[in-house]
Amino acid sequence: MKKVITTATIALGLMACINETKKEVAPKNETAMTTTQTVATLEKAQIDAVINSLFSGVDEHDWETVKQTMADSVYTDYTALGGDSGFKTPDEILTGWKALLPGFERTIHQVHNKAIWVAGNRATATMDAIATHYLNNDQWTVFVGYDTEFIKENEIWKLARIDLSLYNQNGNTSLPLEAMKNVENSQIPALKNANSQTETVVDAFFSALENQNLEGLLAILDANVVQKMPLAPTNFPKELVGIEAMKKQYTGVMDYTQSYEREIFGTVNPNTVLVKFNGTIITSEGKPYNNAYVGIYTVNNGKITEFVEQFNPNILLSGWPGLQSENYSVHKAGARTDSGVTQEDIAFNSNGVLLKGHLFLPPSFDVTKKYPAAIVTGSWTSVKEQMPDEYASLMAKDGFVTLTFDFTGFGESEGQPRQVEDYHLKIEDIKAAVDFLVQHNNVDKENLSGLGVCASSGYMAHATAQDKRIKKLVLVAPWLHNAAIAKMIYDMRPGGTEGLLQAAKEAKVTYAETGEMEYVLAASELDPLSAMYVPENVFDYYLNPAKAAGTYYDNRFAVSSWEPWLTFDGISVGKDISQPVFIVHSESGAVPQGAEQFYELLKGEKEIKWLNDFNQQQLYYEELAVNTAIQEVVSYLKR
Repeated sequence: MKKVITTATIALGLMACINETKKEVAPKNETAMTTTQTVATLEKAQIDAVINSLFSGVDEHDWETVKQTMADSVYTDYTALGGDSGFKTPDEILTGWKALLPGFERTIHQVHNKAIWVAGNRATATMDAIATHYLNNDQWTVFVGYDTEFIKENEIWKLARIDLSLYNQNGNTSLPLEAMKNVENSQIPALKNANSQTETVVDAFFSALENQNLEGLLAILDANVVQKMPLAPTNFPKELVGIEAMKKQYTGVMDYTQSYEREIFGTVNPNTVLVKFNGTIITSEGKPYNNAYVGIYTVNNGKITEFVEQFNPNILLSGWPGLQSENYSVHKAGARTDSGVTQEDIAFNSNGVLLKGHLFLPPSFDVTKKYPAAIVTGSWTSVKEQMPDEYASLMAKDGFVTLTFDFTGFGESEGQPRQVEDYHLKIEDIKAAVDFLVQHNNVDKENLSGLGVCASSGYMAHATAQDKRIKKLVLVAPWLHNAAIAKMIYDMRPGGTEGLLQAAKEAKVTYAETGEMEYVLAASELDPLSAMYVPENVFDYYLNPAKAAGTYYDNRFAVSSWEPWLTFDGISVGKDISQPVFIVHSESGAVPQGAEQFYELLKGEKEIKWLNDFNQQQLYYEELAVNTAIQEVVSYLKR
């Protein structure tokens, strides 16, 4: 029986959990933190239920349920699939969806990799999805990412924005036109239950996998069976033909502990079913491999003659034995695994807090040699998997030992409260990273550089002024501001600079008294109170799962951060730096005037390179922009 989660059920559960928490005997701050975590968990469960209702309602043509998931006005962006963008009412959205989706025999949305972040009555969620559309024994599948926002209205979470990014597609791309014609001609296929005999055969296939029964699995397959995997990466087979190929492929798989949650759906053809399933697998090495699938299975004479598996290739690359991700960061710009660069997970201490990081080693790494080294840090609110790993992996490809890490309270590092953008902490963390790196046997201590991207440029500049072990300073797309520049920018925000400073003061008092930190969204397309708010996709980098959003990035900003951020001076420190400085920036990037003021104050060796073909966020992740910047950086450091 399918478990139904209702708003009332969640609300009752929330109150029960809070009441149970209140019964615990604990220090004031610990109790508050536990209660906050419990509330956040239940808020995320509510949003997850809304997401599930949205996509299951679409697949079942339950349009009233779909409508109930939406706010009165929703920003949609389907331009990646040839659609339009803009604010629409739920009825306007459904009119468009009804003109297409009912024309297919089946649509299956397999939504997975969800990351949900809640700040007050606002939330963002990113997710990947495999959407298979089936019609006339043919299919069209898209592998996409969704960037969404939610607003809490009358204690109920509602979808307020949905933005689609296309990763890949396969199959018959003309099927949508056929589906639209079906709707126009009122020839809408009825949703079919699976044929019982076909369903039995397909279910036996999964049971054989779960029972690790190779002979039983092969007995279900036709001698000329074909398995197609259209989304498989380049280093994995896209097609297997014949029983011998299947035997070879699945012999090793039978060493894995497996279980599959599955739903089987019928089509007009009784011999074909669609299966939506999630695999939970433990490999022979004890490593979890949990992927999401949509399968199309064709059965004749009691045997599976063909099956198509659509799955997330990124999960395959990161979890399947013998495979590695194609790049070291979340983007395409980082060094590929075939470059010879290796990545190690490391940890070090900063003022009693354990920080987690990545150490990148050059190709053909020689433990008897010394290498030039660099510490690479990223923009405000960022984590190491974003632009730091981009630049660090590419520098390693060119012969550097490079270190990235999550600052105190960010990413995988320890530290409470979380997501506090405090320059005092971040400067100390950089110096702790220097402590770690100079102790590495293969690091040339006289050739250690600090590379700051965007906001961490100011932090890296201060660390360089304070720590002469940093021999060169490199800044890429630097956001360098002082209180005057900050006031000019943030006075345009609701409440202005003074309002933000007052909010920070109140948040600090509340945290000191209760242990509960107030958060706003770090980035939002809709919420003017978020830390980064400019409509029209200006901060798309932080929200888009095709760019930097995902489970590794917490899209929240501690309100107490406004005080250190607005009062920070990353410019005047230029006069205190004696080491050589190299800047790569764009006149269309962030606050170029701040970089120019900083540059003028430098008294030692200095150089600046303007890459005006690129904007700020392109220099974070786009392959051409990042490679152009890294070529300038490496050339400078090797000069």
